Amino acid sequence: MSWFARIEEACAAFIEQTFARTFPSDLEPAHIARKLVSTMEARTTHEGDRAFAPSRYTVRVNSEDYDRLKPHQLYLEEEWAALLEDMARLVSITLSPPVVVRLREEAAIVAGAVEIDASAAEESAEPVVAKAADVLSAKTFCLRMVRGLPVDAVYPLKDQISIGRNKSNDIVLGDPRVSRQHARIEAQKDQATLVDLDSTNGTLIDGRKVSGRVPLHGGSVITLGNTSLRFEEVPS
Repeated sequence: MSWFARIEEACAAFIEQTFARTFPSDLEPAHIARKLVSTMEARTTHEGDRAFAPSRYTVRVNSEDYDRLKPHQLYLEEEWAALLEDMARLVSITLSPPVVVRLREEAAIVAGAVEIDASAAEESAEPVVAKAADVLSAKTFCLRMVRGLPVDAVYPLKDQISIGRNKSNDIVLGDPRVSRQHARIEAQKDQATLVDLDSTNGTLIDGRKVSGRVPLHGGSVITLGNTSLRFEEVPS
């Protein structure tokens, strides 16, 4: 079986499993999925016996199409990224993690059309494993790992961070019970708020399941799957 035949067969199977039940029409998600794979193929370069492709993809659609897809945006972005990872693995293409797909609105694009931009992976934030005194003296808030991996990790909080299993998150948790895009924390000068992103297994704060936007307080323990992080206020 040829390289193109292998990737098309696998792509078709993935699209059928992922999008067919939720999106009966082939117009939007399935069409975009195929175009993403085609873009990855077109942008693949070769160095010796190794193949490399971009890891960042921006999907641009008309405002009308964007409004229709927006309620499912997080799900679609995750599944499109997973598709690219699977297709690259199938044919031994190297993608520098994290693979990220973003859906964007572009009024100038004709309704029903799709434009895709591809670029190399940007440098991503890595978790900091250290003692609080070493890294947090100038921080207002932080999260400290109290159950899970990496042990004793401390994550300074600035502005907005995402938490989940997908490598595109600011805090990446290798916990199978954590959703790919599980939760978001928005930190301001004197307050931080947690937002559960419709995670599969939910989010607990101090043992109570929460939904929507919930303010955090010093000492609160946030539990996602089998992982627990303590929210701490750090004197400036």
